[in-house]
Amino acid sequence: MAHHLGSLLAQVSVSPTSAGMPGGALVQQMLGWLSQLALWGSLASILVGAAVYGLSQQTSHYSGAYRGKQLAAAGVVGACLAGIAPTAVNLLFSAAGGR
Repeated sequence: MAHHLGSLLAQVSVSPTSAGMPGGALVQQMLGWLSQLALWGSLASILVGAAVYGLSQQTSHYSGAYRGKQLAAAGVVGACLAGIAPTAVNLLFSAAGGR
C-alpha cells in the first residue's frame, strides 16, 4: 500500500505561474513596494544608528554607542536580506527540483 501511495505522489507536478491569476499584477506590484519599504527602513536604521553612535561616543555614553552600532548593523543586514530575498527564493526553488 505504501508503494502505491508513493507512486501516486510521485506523479504530481507543479509549475508556479501568475499567468491568469486574478490580481497577479497587483501582488507583484505590492511585493515591489514592500521591498522598497524594506530598503527605506534599512537606510533609516543605518542613518539613525550612525547618529546615535556618533552622539553617544561624544558624550561618553557607551551603551548608547553600542545601541547605535546595533542599529547600523541591523540596517545593513536588512538591506542585504531585502536585496537577496527574491534570488534566494528562486535559487532554493530551483535546487528543490522546481523549473
